[in-house]
Amino acid sequence: MNKTCCCTGHRPKGFPFKYGVDKQKHYAYIQALEEKIVLAITEYGITNFISGMAIGADLDFAEIVLNLRDNENYPITLECAIPDVNQTLKWNDKDKNRHYAILQSADEKNYISGRNVADSMLKRNRYMVDKSELVIAVFNGIEKGGTWYTINYAKKKSKIIQLIDLSAES
Repeated sequence: MNKTCCCTGHRPKGFPFKYGVDKQKHYAYIQALEEKIVLAITEYGITNFISGMAIGADLDFAEIVLNLRDNENYPITLECAIPDVNQTLKWNDKDKNRHYAILQSADEKNYISGRNVADSMLKRNRYMVDKSELVIAVFNGIEKGGTWYTINYAKKKSKIIQLIDLSAES
């Protein structure tokens, strides 16, 4: 039986360092995220991964999964769980292009809500956790917001949580 892992994490402004600018801390974070994904594959037998496709941790997670699938030949798949059809409406071109490149390479795409509704991201987060045995959480230590909600939802659902603690970076 296939096992699934999703990722919850922050958008760039939620990182305790300048996301993409502080190269050393950004690289360390990307390495930690890749290590958690490889651990999911090798120790937990995960073969399916789900990304919520938001800017920041979600897109990083998706790109690492695709890289491991395509360049390291891990037998894994990527599902994109898109909260609504307007997710990228206010994004800059660079982030939109990154998003669409991931969608092009993904094995599966699911739109969780067909329109932009206030709770579409929460529905997406619950969908990902409900389908997963394992949740990788990129967390800044601030106990509010979508990532905090998703970690608590995963705990309530008795999911295994692999934490990347960004609060040690501040």
